[in-house]
Amino acid sequence: MIRSPALLLTLLLAGLFSLNGCAVFNRSYTEPEVTLANVEMLKSNLWEQSFRLRLRVDNPNDRNLPIRGMHYKVYLNDMRLATGVTDRAFNVPAYGSEYFDITVRSNIWRHLGDLVKLVEHQQPVDYRIDGHISTGLFWAPRLSLHEHGTLDPADLSF
Repeated sequence: MIRSPALLLTLLLAGLFSLNGCAVFNRSYTEPEVTLANVEMLKSNLWEQSFRLRLRVDNPNDRNLPIRGMHYKVYLNDMRLATGVTDRAFNVPAYGSEYFDITVRSNIWRHLGDLVKLVEHQQPVDYRIDGHISTGLFWAPRLSLHEHGTLDPADLSF
């Protein structure tokens, strides 16, 4: 007979986890969708430009999704515009959406000629945001971020 309550509790929990196997830790999970909702120019000078990117995270899962941080790279027409990180923490509700803003700082001096041509001709600009999102969750510690699309210069806020 086992006399230690701690040992008894440990054996009981070990038995319960062994009945469920890895299913406790490996629940079915669908990656959320991250989309670009808006781009806004904050400030610009010769050496640095600041933009606010508004992203929307759609959570198709039946449980809350905690977002703990993000690393990203932003490309315009395959030119790397910016790289950065954010540690803004928030939760996306189950079957819900949440918006969040990131401030992107860049020095577009080396791409200025190409960007001026795009703006002058009001040509659509292809964009891509690559990176990863940290959740802090055991079953999905890191989510891939691959968002791409086309921006119409007429729709941008300057």
